[in-house]
Order: sequence, then structure tokens, then C-alpha cells
Amino acid sequence: MRLSTRWVRVSWLLVLMLAMALTVVACGSSDDEATGTPVATGTAVAGGATATVAPPESGYPVITVGAGEPIKIGISTILTGDLQALGIPIAQAAELAGKDVTIEGHAITFERKDDQCSSEGGTSAAQQLIDAGVVGVVGPVCSSSVIASQPLYEEAGITTISPSSTAVASTAPAGRAPYATFFRVTYNDAIQGPALAKFASETLTAAKVYVVFFNDAYGQGLKDEFEKAYTGEVLGSEGFEKGATDFSSIVTNIEQAKPDAVFFSGFFGEAVPFITQLRESGQTMPFLSADGVRDEQFITLAGAAAEGAYLSLPSPTLSGDVYTTFKTGYLAAYGKEADTSPFTAESYDAASVLIAALKQVAEVDGATLKIDLGKLRDAIAASDLTGAIGRIAFDEKGDNAGGETPVSFFIVKDGQFVPFEG
Repeated sequence: MRLSTRWVRVSWLLVLMLAMALTVVACGSSDDEATGTPVATGTAVAGGATATVAPPESGYPVITVGAGEPIKIGISTILTGDLQALGIPIAQAAELAGKDVTIEGHAITFERKDDQCSSEGGTSAAQQLIDAGVVGVVGPVCSSSVIASQPLYEEAGITTISPSSTAVASTAPAGRAPYATFFRVTYNDAIQGPALAKFASETLTAAKVYVVFFNDAYGQGLKDEFEKAYTGEVLGSEGFEKGATDFSSIVTNIEQAKPDAVFFSGFFGEAVPFITQLRESGQTMPFLSADGVRDEQFITLAGAAAEGAYLSLPSPTLSGDVYTTFKTGYLAAYGKEADTSPFTAESYDAASVLIAALKQVAEVDGATLKIDLGKLRDAIAASDLTGAIGRIAFDEKGDNAGGETPVSFFIVKDGQFVPFEG
């Protein structure tokens, strides 16, 4: 692939990104081949929201796909560390959506890059994908990676669709209009935070809570939305850094505060040692957390300490023909259930939206294929399709405004995530 217009120069923005990484505290190519049933569905059609945001200053390039060459789609996800258990299934789901799909005789290939669920990783993965000549990106996964990489993708004219970034700031950045090249399939924490607060107050009847949060865009953002909506008393709010394993001081503070429940805003990598130490100290109050913890690795690693934990997901209970097709295809391809990790269905849908838009705008030019990234971005913005999670249509900020926005709750019971019915 090559750019048929002037090459978009973006490397200088890395300096800006490094500066942003200091203020943003935030949710390589793989040799693995996707197998299974082709399940990409849907069509991008007119009728969705028309974006009011301005295009990149440098304009949108046109990608030329040579004769016999594949169309490259990028995946920015977590491929190393504890959270790879979250990131790899997301990549697999996106790849499943493109399996066996061709556009005007050109196959689709996916380029995986490791964004490490961090600001620095997000900018690194973005530059690698831009350099690789991708036409669009599924991801990033974590809000810290999204926020740090958005200016890079915007300047390059490459549209990204995140399956899992829930931070409000991803579509409402401080001090500027929303990025024209960013969309997300999942719902944001302005929906999930209040739902968690209501669950704590009404279902858990917790008049007093203690909040523990990850010092990144996701952890802080969800914590803020929870605290704004919570009608009870927040006895304490303590942050921790990525990779933290010693929560003894926080556990001691919780023991002294005597809350009715603990709200944990972060990922399962740190939730495991936290809840283990909390239970070992003899504390039995309810543990409430969200999508960053609702992964089978939380149960596997925390064992008995995870029993009785309450987790949320910013999505409805999944059902319908498209979800069944996806779930069946995922099991056939990877040998495990799709719902053992969060956001796989959202990732499948993000890739499906991108592929449907590609089918609409790709133009044959002799022996080559031309893909105008501006037209691709507009086709994505105008998408209106039924995916595995339901209807998908984007508003002017890039949020998914197509379907219902319920928050689903689960309880860990007998080593399984069980839908919580109240």
C-alpha cells in the first residue's frame, strides 16, 4: 500500500504526546491466524449523525492498494502483561469479523500493535500503524491509549473505532472539539458511573462507601462519575498506580473507616491482589467494580476471594441473530466462549462497521484499489447497522447512540459470572 497524495507527516507529534502523557492518567503484529466462520455483517448507510467536527488540517489521504495486495486494518490493543487476557480476545474478535472477507478482490489483513493500556504505548502503537499504511484502526482498548493517540490519528486522517474506551473525555476532550477520526461502540462512563452509584445505594443499600481507583483516565473518570452520582457518603477515595501489589495501607484505612461497601475503579490486574488482601484482613463488605475487572482472569487468579463480587458492563444482555453468529464463530475459531472476556462483541462490531464502510467507498482504479480516508471516515460516521451488541449509529461526537444503554450487572457465584437479577 502507498499514499497517493502527499505523505502525512506526524512524527513531530510524538513530542506533544510525551507531554500529554504526563498529564493524562488513564481502559507488534501477531503470528496467530484467525480461523472459523466468516461473520462480518451489516452495511454502512446514510442516515446516521453528520459530524460537526473539523477535518484534519493536513486533509485526508487516499490509500492505494496494489494489485494482489491486501487491505490493512490496524488493531491497537494489549498484547503483553497482565491485561493481555483482555486485549488478545478483543483482537481475535476483530479479526473474526474480517475472516474470508474480500473487497473488490482484495483480502483483509489485520496488523496488531501493542498499546500496553498506557499513554506511551498508545502513541507508539499509533505511529507503528500509521507507518504500516492501515486504512483504519480497531481500538485502542484503554482510554489512556485513546486520549494520548487521538492527535496522531487525527493528523494522519486515520479513523479509529474503540470497542472499549469508556472515559467521557474520549469524545469530550478538554479544551477542544471532539476528534473527527474517533468513534466508539461501547457506552461511556457518564452512563455506567451513575448506574454503579445507584446499584450501591439501592441494591447494596450502602449508605457509606470507600473508593479505590487506578490513577489513569479510565479509573479516575469512572470514579468521578460514580462519586458525582452517589447519594451516600464517600468515606475515602484512594488511588494506586499500575502494577500495584501491596494494598495493605488502603486495606487498613478501609478497616478503620468501616464502609458499607467498597467501589473499585480499575482493572483486574490490581483488583486481584486488592480483593485478596481485603478478604484476608477479615473484611466482608460488598466489593463493587466494573468492566475493567469483569474478566475470567479475575476469578481464576483471585479464587475464593472473588466470590460474591459485583461487576458491571456498559452493555445490554447480548442476544439476537448477529450475536449468536458471532458467539458461534468465536467458539469455533478460538475454542472458548466469547463472553469470558469483556468487549469481544463490541470489537467484532467495531471491525464490522469499518469493513462495511470500506465496501461502500473503495473504488477500483485499473489494477489497483483506491480508498479515500475522508470518504471512509464519513461512511463510518453515517453507519447504521445491527451488530452483536445491537443497533450501532454514531452521534456528532462519535459516541454510539444507536441502541439502548442499559448497564448489566453480574455476581461471582460458584466461580462463575452470573447475571444479577436483584
